[in-house]
Amino acid sequence: MNNKIKLALIAAATATACLTGCQDDWDDHYGQKADAPMGTASLYDVLRSRPELSDFCDVLDKTKVFSNCRQTDVTYATLLGNDQFFTVWAPVNGTFNRDSLIQMCQTTTGDSLVELHFVKNHVARFAHSVKADDEAIYMFNGKTITQNAASFNGIGFVETNVAARNGVMHILKQQSPYYHNIYEALVGLPEYDHIGRFLRSYQVDKLDEAASLAKGVVDGKTVYIDSVFYSTNPLLGTYSFGVLDGEDSTYWALIPEKELWDSLYAEAETYFNYVGVDKPDSLHELYSHYALMQDLFYNPKAQRNPSRYFASTPWVYSVYETEELFLHHVYYNVFDEGGLFHPDTWSGSQQCSNGWIYKLDKWPFTKEHLYFYPLINDIEGCLTTYEEGVKTKKLTAETVATNDPRVTYNYMTFTPQTQTDPYFFECEIGGVKSGTYDVYVIFLPRDVNPTLPFDESTTAGKRNLRPAKFKAEITYQGLDGKSHTVDCKTHYKIDPESDAYYVKGSSSDPYLFDCNVNPTNANTRAFINDPLSVDSVKLCTMTFPTCSYALSQPTTRVKIINAITNQETNKYWGVWFVDRIVFKPHTDTEAGN
Repeated sequence: MNNKIKLALIAAATATACLTGCQDDWDDHYGQKADAPMGTASLYDVLRSRPELSDFCDVLDKTKVFSNCRQTDVTYATLLGNDQFFTVWAPVNGTFNRDSLIQMCQTTTGDSLVELHFVKNHVARFAHSVKADDEAIYMFNGKTITQNAASFNGIGFVETNVAARNGVMHILKQQSPYYHNIYEALVGLPEYDHIGRFLRSYQVDKLDEAASLAKGVVDGKTVYIDSVFYSTNPLLGTYSFGVLDGEDSTYWALIPEKELWDSLYAEAETYFNYVGVDKPDSLHELYSHYALMQDLFYNPKAQRNPSRYFASTPWVYSVYETEELFLHHVYYNVFDEGGLFHPDTWSGSQQCSNGWIYKLDKWPFTKEHLYFYPLINDIEGCLTTYEEGVKTKKLTAETVATNDPRVTYNYMTFTPQTQTDPYFFECEIGGVKSGTYDVYVIFLPRDVNPTLPFDESTTAGKRNLRPAKFKAEITYQGLDGKSHTVDCKTHYKIDPESDAYYVKGSSSDPYLFDCNVNPTNANTRAFINDPLSVDSVKLCTMTFPTCSYALSQPTTRVKIINAITNQETNKYWGVWFVDRIVFKPHTDTEAGN
């Protein structure tokens, strides 16, 4: 066995829980079962009696049993010589490197690897005779391997159903290959360490009290003769990256090569800059990784319509019947050229015991699809407050349901008693990342309310065709952890080449860029919508210095303030029909260009 393989096996061992108990109590702890004829000699004696299996027996002589991740004095030669029932699939001499395996057994770490990857991969509890039909056999190392009359794990037989006193033996033409499950490969193999380090950092080993054998209670604490531990990881599960360590699961993983990953992570982490929260560095690392990794894992058996699209594991159970509602984490025609699972997309692949790892040297995703996507906030969902400017005046806010195809189910109507009052509404925007957004408020046309008159020959009709006039403020969290508020049209200058208005970039407002000021109305600091159409009024382009993604309390607010003066009541109307506030990722790399 070459050094590269040894290192890979040693690394993999650190992620594997040892589930085997101590020899003294195994006979009581585990039941016995036989479905094959019994012989008179023990399994080990039967193995030793076959000259063509001497190499395998020599490895059994040197390999110690591990219990609770600790090496015991019991060898597998001893274990297979007692009265517990086992099945052994023994590879013939010359089909594996006997000397390398025995050399590895000289160290505790190497011994655990030989046990897990070689010995336990050829041993199962109870007696399993070879039959005509496929049988899924649960191996001593937790793997599930298929056996039938022709082969075991794809390896042909030399001889089958050799009876022993405590089980049955089958002789293989060569050693049974060991396949890591996807989780083992990612956390254990050096080529995936750039991904595995993060996954491994969340792994916790816990005592399985039900599976452990208790001796008694000493000083109020249970003492275990045979302690069984299992590993848990909150990143693994049906609604996260998937049960990647499950031997009865099937997953496909898309894993970028290290150089590609490093460049992707360097960009992604700039969007998760947490300030003023508990453990900001941990949040930064968690969500920077999660942003890139959430679409790397797929459960092919859980897809609703696999011939049409695949949804990544964290999202696959959230795909609605109306597929058009799902804009992210769903990929169409994945088997076609250019698709996620077309062979030309990968730079290589690795078979695992519970699926496949497909290696990527090119990134098939965009940040806008993975994590930096638009924040679409329905007004009725994000509204936090609305007030009149003078306490004696009233502002009525009402949610209106409509079937109008121009509207997303509901919109809000804001009706003032006096339209020249500086009344306002304010919305909290959650999930903002530390990136650059174009900020819009979506005003609806007056005719969204079919009861309003629009006859220009009447006073009411003329009024209903007037636009709104308003100002906008954005409150954000600065790098100092404090809230700062900017007026979307206070700081601006004219670009002489384009007549566009941009912020001066003063020290007080270093993050506000394109203010989108209408030159004909620049001095009013106000916005005017089109009353006859759905109008996405751009408030500004702004780079937010901090991130509020996944925080319970948003740090960003948008306030819309009435700006109609007493002299303008015949020009504007103070009733607002508002649908949404949208934060759209800015497409240029340099804000304001």
